[in-house]
Amino acid sequence: MISIAICDDNEITTQEIAKKVEQCCPIETEFSIFHHPKDLLDSIHAKEKAYDIILMDTEFESASGIEAVKQINAWHPDSQIIYITNHVTYFSSVYETSHIFYILKKDIDKYLQAALKKAIRHLKKINQLYLIIHTKQNDIRLPQSKILYLERIMRTTNIYTADGVYQTPERLDSISERLCPWFCLSHRSYLINGRHIINLDRHHAILSNEISIPVSRTCYENVKKTFAGCVWSEEFYTT
Repeated sequence: MISIAICDDNEITTQEIAKKVEQCCPIETEFSIFHHPKDLLDSIHAKEKAYDIILMDTEFESASGIEAVKQINAWHPDSQIIYITNHVTYFSSVYETSHIFYILKKDIDKYLQAALKKAIRHLKKINQLYLIIHTKQNDIRLPQSKILYLERIMRTTNIYTADGVYQTPERLDSISERLCPWFCLSHRSYLINGRHIINLDRHHAILSNEISIPVSRTCYENVKKTFAGCVWSEEFYTT
């Protein structure tokens, strides 16, 4: 599921855009609707959570959608911005911001699906580089390259990185679906980053921080294959 924010000062227009998105978006969506950029910015700031895709009008009675996007770019540069507007006068101004599409409302049926597909492709590429984890307080984005290993203890998964330890209630099997191919299960309670293995035997993997992680008999061959892939294959280094 992806989160989409629609910001337009016309209530009827926001409902129409939401309906069109539901009809043509290829994956399940969760909507938030705003009628003023300040309300959208306040929501982002309060939740400390980015929206995956933001559909933004350019002109409001007392605000600028472009100025709001500049702030969003600074806070959450991975949010995909699609401008949807009646105004042709902002074609140049929007290039002061990071965005992926500029659609005139009269052309929304023609271009909306293409814009959403492009946004989703960008999000997938971003997700290959980062792991988004859900905690009790907020969502956290971690660079996958800095993750050393993950350990499941009771109902908590500890994620050990070069910068610290993070905790989430998510299970290892759920998290593993979002990880790059250089991660592998070394034990029913451990997922390790093959890029950080510096030594491996049938019982243990030694990581770059000199921590020894157990390797079970059933997982050994897969860990060995992943370790070798990280050393020799370009696939593990291309995202």
